[in-house]
Amino acid sequence: MKHKSEYVSVTLPRATGKEEDSLFVGLNGKGYTIRRGISVRVPRPVWEILAESQRQQLRQQEFIRRQQENAARSAVTVGL
Repeated sequence: MKHKSEYVSVTLPRATGKEEDSLFVGLNGKGYTIRRGISVRVPRPVWEILAESQRQQLRQQEFIRRQQENAARSAVTVGL
């Protein structure tokens, strides 16, 4: 296991649409506000939270895409 005080560089994509210009991450009672579009160094556990969040978003997008495909396929089968 990596040492908890290890820092990792991260650059969050710039905000689009209704997104905030920064992202708050809380870990063990400490908060980190990470500005988008700027490379910053964060503790590895904070980076791991960000990475897991991104993985969850990708899984959610894939789930929605599959649901839409299934709905479209069902509509064609029923003749709508």
